[in-house]
Amino acid sequence: MPIRNALLYIALLSLALPSAAQASERLQLRLNEASSNAEQVSNKLLSQPAASFSSEDWLVLGLTQLRLRNKEAAMDATERVLQSSAPVYLQAQAYLLKAQIYGILYRDTAIAITQLERAELILQDETDPFSLQLYSDVLQNFAQAYNQLGHVQKAIPYAERSLTLALTGQQPEAELKARIILGRLALQNNAYNQAYQNLNLALQLATALQDNEALASIHFRLGMAYRKIEDHKNALSHLLQAKQRYQQLQQHSSYTYTLLFIGETYLEDTNTAEQASQYLNEALTLARQQDDLLRVGMAMQGLGRLAVLQKEDEQALQYFNDALQLFRQQNLQTYLHESSLALAELLFQRQQYAEANALLAELLPHIPQLAAYLQYRYNELASKLAAQQGNWQLAYTRMQQASTQRFEQFAEQNKLQLDLINNGLSQVAAASQHQTELAQLQQQLQQQQRYSQLLALAVLLLFLAAISALVWRKWRKPVTQSTVRLTSADWHNFCQRTQHQSAKTTLHILAFTPAAITELKLQFGEQRLQQAVQTFMQQLDCAQLTASCVNDDVLWLALHTDDDTAKALQQQLAAQLQALLPERFANQAFISLRLALPQLSDTPWQLTELNALPEAFWLSWALAATSPPQQQLWLLALHGKSARACEWHSNMVRQDLLNAIRLGSIELSCNNTLLPASIADELT
Repeated sequence: MPIRNALLYIALLSLALPSAAQASERLQLRLNEASSNAEQVSNKLLSQPAASFSSEDWLVLGLTQLRLRNKEAAMDATERVLQSSAPVYLQAQAYLLKAQIYGILYRDTAIAITQLERAELILQDETDPFSLQLYSDVLQNFAQAYNQLGHVQKAIPYAERSLTLALTGQQPEAELKARIILGRLALQNNAYNQAYQNLNLALQLATALQDNEALASIHFRLGMAYRKIEDHKNALSHLLQAKQRYQQLQQHSSYTYTLLFIGETYLEDTNTAEQASQYLNEALTLARQQDDLLRVGMAMQGLGRLAVLQKEDEQALQYFNDALQLFRQQNLQTYLHESSLALAELLFQRQQYAEANALLAELLPHIPQLAAYLQYRYNELASKLAAQQGNWQLAYTRMQQASTQRFEQFAEQNKLQLDLINNGLSQVAAASQHQTELAQLQQQLQQQQRYSQLLALAVLLLFLAAISALVWRKWRKPVTQSTVRLTSADWHNFCQRTQHQSAKTTLHILAFTPAAITELKLQFGEQRLQQAVQTFMQQLDCAQLTASCVNDDVLWLALHTDDDTAKALQQQLAAQLQALLPERFANQAFISLRLALPQLSDTPWQLTELNALPEAFWLSWALAATSPPQQQLWLLALHGKSARACEWHSNMVRQDLLNAIRLGSIELSCNNTLLPASIADELT
């Protein structure tokens, strides 16, 4: 009997394995169809009753809504999969889709990475072909996400792991995607030889697989490669081919993206700059229609460059500032850094040296992570600013660094194996055309070699000329040396001190301000408020105090103490500070907020995360004001109910906090009364 049962089990298992493989294959076919014909597949599914949907149906619907850029519908469909008892491979696919929704539609790369981590946790021990291919996709998405955050060096290992997995599993489709991503990352690092090798092999694979989408992507990357070596003619040739293919494929987002770089390429030559306008304006219009804030920002950045070339400085400033705001909202570090540099360069031209210096000071901590071409631009501008301030040693050092980076770029360009790209392109175009292209590239590289030999002499002469001009200007008209005023220096020091102490002890943050702060300053002036704060700090006898500062009329205190003591101190100190205000305001509402740092994050606090605490203060006040308490003292407190309930480093931390309060993972109390989670919906 046991033998018979064992044989029956083996027979059932042998039937189940092909069934699982068939289900995976069927799902992949449905996902491919949903990606290619999103609207048609979506309409077909939505014509059916939702009650009849399987987990697979919800997943396919989620992908169609992602392609159609319907954020809420895509997220709802994906959550339906995760809330069901779906098989493991469906759950992993749902987490990957959720990551793409956050990254593409919500532009929140940090949260997208958390979803990729969940998918990886499911897939890392799976060995079936479908799971391995899906794991390769997850790794590629990790690479794209970290690249989006500006961490190119962190992105490359994920792309390499994805390629290794694809080669091990003999999956040409996954290999193709991995090589395209590796080519892209190598280009950003100015590793041209490595980029061409990967793109050449990708081109061969795409041709063999007849993958038109991949061919469009490769033409786009080749266009970007030629941009890197400043061969704008061939760059435009490939970008225009990519544009045509994306238009035929009806991939509107990629089509818009290609328009942006066609415009940027025309901007590289002053003789063709006018032609950039039509492409950049078309891209801006399409990006707004698609509600794609990233591409809106990129179009504005390109139009800002065009305005600079046209000597329209005010318009350029507006475009650059608008682009910066969009990139900050989406936490897109690479684009943010490039826009900051472009704005700083414009400010230098306008002789607004203090503002340009302030922007460079913000960029300084990120320099090691910047792409090579951005490091070159940073050091070149830093050298000019240092020379303008008379700091000749720093100017010389920065100029040397810029020159070294420029030389390294030329050296890498000269390592190109042109026959690789020529052989790859011969599979999709006539050989005679590529012989011409090869000759053009060789001529281009010979010119660059001559240029690299002359660059050192040119840099030295320019540097000496700049010094001479500045000395002459100082002789003609003495200039008062000004120092760069760093904004919120006290707040920065407070955050640094808090970060240092929070790693060693339990910290609570207390924040205080009068509700009628504007009225108080209008009637009595800012000095009266400062006097009250100074008196309060002189009278303060608190052994637990670690750090303090005033930022935007809010007094911030960091205390190493337990919850009960922090709670008592909040009420005591709020009453003391309120009593020091002019009599009329001593009887009005007074706001304070208590934050227990260990409750709100289970990882060590970073400076960028501490910088988001003012958002918590203003949001807590706004939420409490929807149903104001009767007491004069508003003793507010935020309590974390789960680990990492909020992404404090996100530039959308206010929205993240609101979501966390709605979900109950963070609670807000006022005067020891817990406010309902629905209060988050009261704000318009």
